[in-house]
Amino acid sequence: MLRLEAVARNAFHVSVNAASEAITRAGGWVSGHSLLSDAMAVLQFEIPGDRLKELVDELGARGLKTELPLEPSDSPKEVAGRLTLFFIQGSGNLRREVPPFQ
Repeated sequence: MLRLEAVARNAFHVSVNAASEAITRAGGWVSGHSLLSDAMAVLQFEIPGDRLKELVDELGARGLKTELPLEPSDSPKEVAGRLTLFFIQGSGNLRREVPPFQ
């Protein structure tokens, strides 16, 4: 599995949407996601192996700088990947006010 990481400087939902658009524009699709408070988001995706460089370029154009940990492939075979976005403005606070119940 390909693992990419990027630091997001924009708002949480703006950055997650931008990452999803970048994956789609590069010919891939999002197959799942995990949203961890407002501190981190993980997008699972699949993309043709010969479009990995295009994915990195699309992410960079949206302010999500990342690098491929391996050489791009010329094979159109699909590659499963995970993009982890770290949010510098996230509080990481998972606590929510819950009124007392009786």
